[in-house]
Amino acid sequence: MAMEASNSSEFYRAASFAEAAALLREHDAAIIAGGQSMMPLLRQGMIDKDVIVDISTIEGHDEIDAGDDELHLGALVTHTELVESDLDETPWRALRDAAKVVGDRQVRNWGTVGGSVAHADPSLDYPPTMIVMDAEVECSNGEETEYVPLEEFALGEYVNVLDEDQLVTGVRIPRPPEGSGVGFEKFGWREADYSLVNVAARLTVDGTEITEARVCVGCMGPTPIRMEEMEEALVGSDVDDTDRQQRVAEHVGEFTQPVGEQQASVEYKNRLAERLLVKALGTAAERATEGAE
Repeated sequence: MAMEASNSSEFYRAASFAEAAALLREHDAAIIAGGQSMMPLLRQGMIDKDVIVDISTIEGHDEIDAGDDELHLGALVTHTELVESDLDETPWRALRDAAKVVGDRQVRNWGTVGGSVAHADPSLDYPPTMIVMDAEVECSNGEETEYVPLEEFALGEYVNVLDEDQLVTGVRIPRPPEGSGVGFEKFGWREADYSLVNVAARLTVDGTEITEARVCVGCMGPTPIRMEEMEEALVGSDVDDTDRQQRVAEHVGEFTQPVGEQQASVEYKNRLAERLLVKALGTAAERATEGAE
């Protein structure tokens, strides 16, 4: 039921995702969890909704479940909970790397994984890392659940594939193939800033040969960009061939769509993406070969 009015919007606190989905069907509504992405847009008048639906107190969706075959993150897992998790001992440790550099302490304490994914902001830190790990977004209308590859979830800036009565209820990420490593790198002007550029890379090796690669760059277009041509150029090379990785990274500007700014030109952003990618590939290579004889 309606609890209060705020900025001319009615405020509801849903007890379940099914109730939240029903409210979405009945009203012109917006969903908030931690509120770190949505509330600034509401305050600035960029989003004007009749109803605000708070899902932050729904129980049972703040679990981090690392199983044998996949990792499941409930939509209400906070960034801090991800930072404080024991994922360092799992193949999904790069997600913790990304969580550590999300915003400031307040954002990490209140912001949620599901909210970040649903927001479809191209400057967010999780999508590149999750995309190279083949993540799927769990979308539900309270009655049916479907899984959408994260690579296909964002359609543009702040636009996603969700139907009007659907919510993000979680993210599932398969266990990477044996011999895989993932690296994530971000650059922001100051600590806690949004990313100016971020990148993620996954390498899978057999012996010293790269058998599979994933590369994704964020903040360089309306959605994160998978670099399939660069991935193909890495497959078959030696995981320790840093010169090859440098040469591949030099082509990043051929596939990006950055917008120049007063303090960061298109050329600067592409050069930055190149350097970050080299570092991410180095981390991925190191992690992929850990424990190898």
